[in-house]
Amino acid sequence: MPRTFLVRPFFGVLLAFFCFSLPAHAANQTALVQLVEYVGADYINAVVDGEIVSPAEYAEMSEFSALLAEGVAELPEAEGKQTLQTQANNLQQAVTDKAAESEIKTLAQSIRATLVSVYGIPVSPKQAPDQEHAAALYQSHCAACHGAQGKGDGPAGAALEPAPTDFTEVERYNGRSLLGLHTTITQGVEGTGMAAYADTLSEEDRWALAFYVGAKAVTDQVAEEGEQVFSTVPGMKGTLTLDTLVAQAPEDVLKEQGPKAYAALGYLRRTPGALFNKNRFIALSHDKLTDADKAYQAGDKKAAKAAALSAYLDGFEMIEQQLAAVDSELMRSAESRFMAVREAIDRDREASEVSDKVAAAQQGLAQASDALSGDGLSPAATLSASFFILFREGLEALLVVAALLTFTRKANAVKATRHIHYGWITALVAGGLTWYVANTLITFSGASREMTEGFAGVVAALILFYVGFWMHSNSNSQKWMGYIKSKVDNALGEGTIWVLAFVSFISVYREIFETILFYEALLSQVTAATQPYLFYGMGAAILALAVVCFLFFRIGMRLPLSLFFRVTSIVLLILSVILLGNGIAALQEAGLISAFYLGVPTIEWLGLYPTVQGVVAQSVAIILAVVFWLRGRRSQSA
Repeated sequence: MPRTFLVRPFFGVLLAFFCFSLPAHAANQTALVQLVEYVGADYINAVVDGEIVSPAEYAEMSEFSALLAEGVAELPEAEGKQTLQTQANNLQQAVTDKAAESEIKTLAQSIRATLVSVYGIPVSPKQAPDQEHAAALYQSHCAACHGAQGKGDGPAGAALEPAPTDFTEVERYNGRSLLGLHTTITQGVEGTGMAAYADTLSEEDRWALAFYVGAKAVTDQVAEEGEQVFSTVPGMKGTLTLDTLVAQAPEDVLKEQGPKAYAALGYLRRTPGALFNKNRFIALSHDKLTDADKAYQAGDKKAAKAAALSAYLDGFEMIEQQLAAVDSELMRSAESRFMAVREAIDRDREASEVSDKVAAAQQGLAQASDALSGDGLSPAATLSASFFILFREGLEALLVVAALLTFTRKANAVKATRHIHYGWITALVAGGLTWYVANTLITFSGASREMTEGFAGVVAALILFYVGFWMHSNSNSQKWMGYIKSKVDNALGEGTIWVLAFVSFISVYREIFETILFYEALLSQVTAATQPYLFYGMGAAILALAVVCFLFFRIGMRLPLSLFFRVTSIVLLILSVILLGNGIAALQEAGLISAFYLGVPTIEWLGLYPTVQGVVAQSVAIILAVVFWLRGRRSQSA
């Protein structure tokens, strides 16, 4: 057996994935959104009919418009930045000229829209904001200044200059995006009574407050109309995505999409769970596909490929299990359409063909949205999805660890058995830490996740292939049998023991992080009534895996040693081929390996995916296994 030459290089690659973080301009962009919205909303308090009515407010408007122009100048180069710079300079000049409020608002709207379109949206809530919790937060942190009803009439705000915001004022509501409100809550407003809450409130709490105060001006009538529009108007769920809800001010939506969308936006601000529970990942996937199409039309193949990958990995893949529980045929059809988009981009097809593929994929998303619409998944669908997430992700890891443990226990290798346990326990902890880091400290994209799983799968496949062949070649060795009868821990060198521990670790780690993400996505689809079925499915999967593990141990311990070596080597070689196929597929989804698609079905439990690269890699592994097997039998016969 080899020493641990594979361990250090792999962990170097693994640690590199933790270095992905938000781009440096992300915080700058959100601050600029805050500035431009503040100028657009508060200019009326500084200038009326070309006359300064509040010198303090006007000085603030002048300062903020200058800071905005400076901030835009410092943003990284991008197509559209020059337009943005011109708009910012025009706004600064308009403030200097004491222009009419309508002109200032128009300029502010244009700047906000250009900021979002050119540089994207760096932040958005990861889960539906809890409005009941937000109401309690508001009373404890905001009501003293802004008033119990949000009218800016709190006792602690009476002496503040400028006065606290009146959140019930419709004009102000129309000009403020949730992103701008969130940024204000996070960073505060220098020179005013508005403190920063970045260190006081969690990210979830700040988003909850932004939604809460951002809905104060929404009347019951608007909310009721908006609910009906969002539920019944065709295409509305695809139009009002999470990005739109967070980044656009109501006046922008009214101008671009009309009064029905304006009402629906008000409803979603009041009831964000309606968007999160039904189509958050579908909306993200739809937007990314649109981005991919636009980039390809503009000749930017790299950006198109990245957007197409994100559409699948960060969007559709998160609801695959839920969709499979409702309509498995639709899930497979939609998945194949995403493959077709990526293949068309990879093969430099005509722009019109890529657009057709994107349209087909988006049609599949619309069908998925309809299939998942309603009040969350049914109890049966929730239980089924929960069961298969854990059983599917856990079975491969379980079989690898069970085979290694059966081998070491049968050989009475106590130290090796202990190290294998260290491996899978460490993997559980590392997987949990990875999920925590990815949700709180850095941005861990779908591509990064697939790279981790892909490299881990390929490395595990190579090691398992070697272990399987090694076990087969020694199954009839008299010298090995002598070691087995004495003290096997001496036969298994220190390097070998650590390799077994590493195989145990990597087999479990590659599954645990993605399993947590899949359960997070499933949780967003269930209601309070069906949530218990999620845990029933999880429990059933654990029970099923325990039965598989018990049977493996039971049968393995009863087999004669020589026969056990042969059977286990076959199991490990088969698992290595499956892991290799899954690893290649993950690296293809991450965009590191090209994918040329074949007209063959996907068989996930065999690691068989319809790509030339994956099928060839598995075929080579099978041929090598057969060749080594036959050579081993000849040498044993001799």
